[in-house]
Amino acid sequence: MRIHPIPVLIAGTLGLAACGGGSTTPSELAAAAALVKASSQAKTPTAACSALLGARLPAAAIGEPTTGAVVTAATLVEGGAEYCRINGTIAPVDPTAENITFQVNLPTHWNHRALQYGGGGFDGTLITGVAALDMAPTGSATPLERGYVTFGDDSGHQSSSITNGTFAQNDEQLANYGGLDLKKTHDVARALIFARYATQPTHTYFFGSSTGGRDGLSAIQRWPLDYDGIVVNRPALAYTGLRLSNVRLGRALYLNNGVGWLDVAKTVLLENAVMARCDALDGATDGLIADVPACKAQSAAILASLRCAGGVDAGDTCLSDAQIATVDTIAAPLVLPYPLANGVTVYPGYNLLAGSVFAGPYTTRDLGTRAQPANPATKADANQWVTGDQWVKYFLTRDATIDSLSIDPVSPGTYQSRVQLLSALTDATNPDLAIFQARGGKIIMTHGLADEIVSTDSSAAYYDTLVTRFGKTRVNGFVRYFQLPGVGHGTGPFDPAIDSLPALEAWVERGVTPDALTMSDLNTATLGRTRPLCRYPSWVRYAGGDVNAASSFVCSPAA
Repeated sequence: MRIHPIPVLIAGTLGLAACGGGSTTPSELAAAAALVKASSQAKTPTAACSALLGARLPAAAIGEPTTGAVVTAATLVEGGAEYCRINGTIAPVDPTAENITFQVNLPTHWNHRALQYGGGGFDGTLITGVAALDMAPTGSATPLERGYVTFGDDSGHQSSSITNGTFAQNDEQLANYGGLDLKKTHDVARALIFARYATQPTHTYFFGSSTGGRDGLSAIQRWPLDYDGIVVNRPALAYTGLRLSNVRLGRALYLNNGVGWLDVAKTVLLENAVMARCDALDGATDGLIADVPACKAQSAAILASLRCAGGVDAGDTCLSDAQIATVDTIAAPLVLPYPLANGVTVYPGYNLLAGSVFAGPYTTRDLGTRAQPANPATKADANQWVTGDQWVKYFLTRDATIDSLSIDPVSPGTYQSRVQLLSALTDATNPDLAIFQARGGKIIMTHGLADEIVSTDSSAAYYDTLVTRFGKTRVNGFVRYFQLPGVGHGTGPFDPAIDSLPALEAWVERGVTPDALTMSDLNTATLGRTRPLCRYPSWVRYAGGDVNAASSFVCSPAA
């Protein structure tokens, strides 16, 4: 196994125990070795934990620019899975930027693995690494309880809301959110692991959903030697395209005095019509749409059946021509005449005409309660527009008063170069995973077919670029991508439980491919029903038997 430089605790200061990032002297190395030995062999768990309080890591030991890190709290948490909870900060280069706040959890009984957690939304909340994983089966042990070292951070700013983009007015905070925080926190965690255990993890993993999914892909694209495997769910990987699509959605809803806006009743009317037309296309009438291509082929007929007489709005029993145009806009890909990072020119549309949940009992992220938004947008406006408006104001223009509806994503004028710069900072669309793949890295990626926040097809598009680059056979050796029927952005007609981290471990460490995974429904009305996870581009088709059992379904090849 290739050994990388390991940061170690040196008399209250964390330095490098090998070349490649520091200027540690032989005498300091000797002192470090003695201290690590004392920490790992002679001290009680309480004393070993307390010894880390006040430890400092110099900037040279962190792989991206900082002015160093410090441990501000070290507490032994007893009862259950005993662990040392380390809290601290990573200082910025720019004195006007906020610190990165981090937490590293060091279990007394370590399994020699480490797991980094990704964030969510615009971040701003400390990811502690203590919580259960997204979509974890009910009652399953957390990674920390299983003996993992776990760690996370706040991406370099604090906020009361994950839809608050004001932090992006600062360049360093923006770059941290774009992914630099991941490397900085990883390197600090690595130093603390070595200081506590006098060895490094045998395997390091990453787990994240949405923004956290983007985080995981960013991590292996930028620092492929740092991770052995990742689980990413509904990843916001084509981040700039996503935000541009938010803006396009807002313009479709709100321009022309809001004639194209759909209230909740109209949105539910549309979703019910789609379900009635498409539910049985996969062989089972179960409230889930699995054969998305077949459903999309019904789009024109569905919209025609909902059209108001003469195309003029006549209330919540039909859709006007302007509202149908909005639906078409949301469902259609956003095609750009200029490239984003890695040559991307398309952000795919949403499955609004094939099962996505933009309103109704399974989501609160609807299209808002009014035909004209506030400036800035609020919770009364379309959820996707709130994030689009924040992105325009604080990422793109840095003008808090701008009317974000004035920005045309297809033709952003003088802001085009800024859009492209943001894409380079924040997007995780680089298909060059050769180093990660060559060292045995593995990816499990999932995305719900009913996602209303991040286009499902954006994940499919990235997977397709991997196939184009490496070939299907090679991709099969290190990637599994599953599309999940009925699953929205953390909610949906199917609320899945998937035991994905053990599946990743088995694949990385024992070569057991994750080709027999299932998901179990956590929704109360359908609690416990199961479905197989089918590798994209195959889809879940009913073959007969108990409609609630995964064994009654097969993975049907794409047409």
